[in-house]
Amino acid sequence: MPLGNTSRPMGFIPYNAAGRWNPIVVPRPIPLTRTSSGGGNASTDMAVGDAYGIDGSGNAFRAGPSDTVRGIIMSFVLQATSLVMNGAGPVSFDYVTGTLAAVGLLIGCEDPEALFLVQADTYAASNAGGKFNLADAAPDPLWRQSRQTINIGGGAGTQFNTIDIPGGPGTAPPGVPTMGSPNNAYGANAKVLVRMLTTYNE
Repeated sequence: MPLGNTSRPMGFIPYNAAGRWNPIVVPRPIPLTRTSSGGGNASTDMAVGDAYGIDGSGNAFRAGPSDTVRGIIMSFVLQATSLVMNGAGPVSFDYVTGTLAAVGLLIGCEDPEALFLVQADTYAASNAGGKFNLADAAPDPLWRQSRQTINIGGGAGTQFNTIDIPGGPGTAPPGVPTMGSPNNAYGANAKVLVRMLTTYNE
């Protein structure tokens, strides 16, 4: 008998079951001071795996459940620091916190066909094909990881379309309805596949 699903929220993780993926990715500016997420956590920190929105000035911010999700943060553009080569050398700019000293850039996936694996509060087979919103949380500053999840229990939304759990009936070949894996099954904390519904590249 499998154990219950482990709760390990890590945001939206790119899912590439076919072994080849060329999604639509774009750079987006990160301002010195960012917009707070709508209906979400008060922190303005940003990490890889966070969903982001675009403010009225064209700048990116971590999206909340009340925002229009434009993309998922894939990485950050290298940025020079005064601690490396007297400010002339780039470093891995892997997390955004506080008020920045200079405008940064993120690399975001804005592909409506891209699939992402994300933890749900709960998930049943009947939720496949549904539309739901994210549950926002501040990213973990120590591990530089997103902590966003998808909120199934909160009812219908507009941000994401759920496909199914990997290996579930919605993703298995015809006539081969598997039911996930021993470490990911329907129920609380299931990891589910989703697509964005509100990208600029719809």
